[in-house]
Amino acid sequence: MKEININGDIISKEDVKILAKKFNNKFNKKNNKDFDIAVSKYLKLKNFKINENVYNTTYNKNKYDKYVQYIVQIIGTYFMNKVFNVLKIDMTDNNTKEDLNVGNIGTPGRIIKMFTGSSLDDDTELMSGRWIKSPRLASFKDELTEEEFGFPLEKNIPITKRVDIVALCSHHAVPFSSMFRPDSYAVISYIPKDFVLGISKLQRITNFVSRRGWLQEDLTRELYKEVALAAKTNSVYVRLYNLVHNCEFLRGAQSSDGCFTSEFYGGKFKKEKFRAMVLDK
Repeated sequence: MKEININGDIISKEDVKILAKKFNNKFNKKNNKDFDIAVSKYLKLKNFKINENVYNTTYNKNKYDKYVQYIVQIIGTYFMNKVFNVLKIDMTDNNTKEDLNVGNIGTPGRIIKMFTGSSLDDDTELMSGRWIKSPRLASFKDELTEEEFGFPLEKNIPITKRVDIVALCSHHAVPFSSMFRPDSYAVISYIPKDFVLGISKLQRITNFVSRRGWLQEDLTRELYKEVALAAKTNSVYVRLYNLVHNCEFLRGAQSSDGCFTSEFYGGKFKKEKFRAMVLDK
């Protein structure tokens, strides 16, 4: 086995053997061929922003698969163990140590899983939006016609849905969310042009976009952009109201009212009457 050089950080041959054994056990491999290929692909991945997605970066497209995803996990866990040792955390403690014989990946492994997701389809972890493929977004042609009804149709009715926001502060790597207090909410609305989205798609888009590292202002704009592209209309309204930021709530200022509101809109929502139709619901 060869050592692995990651921008000057060396994983020794002996440690590479341990990583290869984990990989081969995970995927039931008899030799190190697929491990070596996956490591080679991993080393060719370029760094991308904390709020970007691996598949949406042209230099990483088609280089990321389930094998590379696991390489990210086990190498990340390898270095996170070193961080724990630097912080003088006892890694023989049952609360933190790894014991794969009973399926326990240890605290460093759990932290890395929060940053990578457990698979290419896992949209439940705090940073899984950086790694999963974009959701399949079914849209349906709006087939209502004036001829069918015999009178003019009102095409200016917003479709509105409250969604759950879970994101990670890109400055402190702790969550901010619409789920921490009852007066927090996130709402997305759009006025269809030619297509309507399936009922669950606004939440799926939200999970895909938000579960990365963000500033709330940038997240609000990115949600607008993704919904506008999916619904093929610029008449989109996004409001994130009273989201709790734990970087302010639990540390630093320790403000019990550490909440933040932002909104972004375009198209017909530039008129206040349409925004009022959403907020009145």
